[in-house]
Amino acid sequence: MKSRIKDTYLPLKAEIVEIMDMTSDIKLFKVKPYRQFLYKPGEFIMLSLWGKGEIPISITSTYGFHKYIELCIRRVGFITSALHLLKPPAKIGIRGPFGNTFPVEKAKGKDVFFFAGGLGIVPLRPLIHNVMNEKSKFKRITLICGSRNPGEILFKDDIDLWQKKGLNIIFGVRKGLQLLIHNIEKKDNSSQRKVGIETGHLNTSKISFKNAYSFICGPPVMIIETMKSLSMMGMNEESIFTSLEAHMKCGVGKCGHCYIDGKYICTDGPIFSYAELKKHRPSY
Repeated sequence: MKSRIKDTYLPLKAEIVEIMDMTSDIKLFKVKPYRQFLYKPGEFIMLSLWGKGEIPISITSTYGFHKYIELCIRRVGFITSALHLLKPPAKIGIRGPFGNTFPVEKAKGKDVFFFAGGLGIVPLRPLIHNVMNEKSKFKRITLICGSRNPGEILFKDDIDLWQKKGLNIIFGVRKGLQLLIHNIEKKDNSSQRKVGIETGHLNTSKISFKNAYSFICGPPVMIIETMKSLSMMGMNEESIFTSLEAHMKCGVGKCGHCYIDGKYICTDGPIFSYAELKKHRPSY
């Protein structure tokens, strides 16, 4: 019988088989673990690089759909900078998966609303894949996707595929402090896509907010404002979900680094409903 301690605390060896440049400071890593590694949308791993350290990373691939585990990593610090210097077939370690998952089963038969700001599309990507692959089980599905500028919109091929399957898409672009509010048209005969501040497009969606579920990922300020806006528009606070980030060291609720307002982000989350967040922090 395998040791639970070994499975939890010792990294599984894995190999980087491909690295793709997404933007000037974001890369997509395709990783092949040395044994089977099961995971679900919303879960994360602890990625370790020998001699550098360990960091939490959201899984952006879909189990059973993508051949390898895919990790989208922005260069922001010591460990991520070291990762960006690697070349295949570099070796890394992974622990997990950790955390809870998006309660997408509850959204079946309802309108579904995805809200992704910047790298927020990363943890939402596998969830959107699963929903679009079972589109008949849901009602209207909308994605509002925000980025600092059009060149930083991630996973454009996936977005085009989702749109062809019937996903309603609205782009919100923020460049510096300037909000670009205008309409643009794609040249490749796809439908018109609106551009502007993300929350400013909530009223343009055809979703019935009272009969919908929302899944939100992005910068903390965006998450809070979006949850408040959706609640004011009539969406049940038990139907509004987000994925929170925190400075984690262990992933199993032992180090205390991610302990906030009575909750461990790594074990109680990272997925929380708006109602749950307000219960522990009324200021939300």
